[in-house]
Amino acid sequence: MYPEIAHIGPFVLRSYGLLIAIGIIVGFLSIRKRAKKIGLSEDDILDLLLYLIIGGLIGAKLLYILTNGFFYFLSNPIEIIRHGGEGLSFIGIIIAGVLISYWFAKRKKVNYWALLDVLAIGTTLGYAIGRIGCFLNGCCAGLPTNSWIGFRFSPFDYPRFPTQLFISIGAFIIFFILLRIDANKRFYGKTFSWALIFYGILTFFVEFFRAVPRFPPFNLSLNQYSTFLIIPIGIILLSLLTVREQIREVEGFTKFKYGYIIDQTPVFDEDSNIIEVE
Repeated sequence: MYPEIAHIGPFVLRSYGLLIAIGIIVGFLSIRKRAKKIGLSEDDILDLLLYLIIGGLIGAKLLYILTNGFFYFLSNPIEIIRHGGEGLSFIGIIIAGVLISYWFAKRKKVNYWALLDVLAIGTTLGYAIGRIGCFLNGCCAGLPTNSWIGFRFSPFDYPRFPTQLFISIGAFIIFFILLRIDANKRFYGKTFSWALIFYGILTFFVEFFRAVPRFPPFNLSLNQYSTFLIIPIGIILLSLLTVREQIREVEGFTKFKYGYIIDQTPVFDEDSNIIEVE
């Protein structure tokens, strides 16, 4: 693989960090385009991005440590810094993002579920790109295989499943499906709920090809066990959001018996004021 792309003096340009950075930038551009439609200004979006990057990295690292040798890292804290951006849990990013979004939505007085819909699309796109960096770096390699799809990852002697690419391709597919769902949704939270469901399904099946510890009673990985919670949460949210008034009334939207159903799209000016309804 290609963990190092170039050397610039004493600095090393690593593929993992580069692809993570590209994923963040592309995800941000996707979020910025949609966030303006729910009343967030350019400065609001930049602030949110900063909070999400910092909180997401902390959440991803903490959950990885808790589920991948907690006592080892506790005894060797220098290893946390030495590995840098390696060893991140996407589930940790989701948890941190949900909590930060709730705080931010309350602070900016925007709809929480609308914000999660916006973030779900951008985050999925960024995740798909970031996993390519994981592949180039050679981390998170899968189980050994003799099939044509196998790749050689250092320091392993045998070809292994490129589970990083499995996840990346799956995330790209989910991204395009979410775009379609978001374009035709009738209530806020639908896109986010489906993102949870799709992510859970993708993770559950890809984990069978990963070289990770398995645990009783079903001989599954911790990530697979976590999908037993993630997928039902997505399904429950879909059910609740269709019958409960989870979306606040906003000019340009119509209130029906079971909630505020999206039937028109407001257009905002630079100060996030509604100027017309399409």
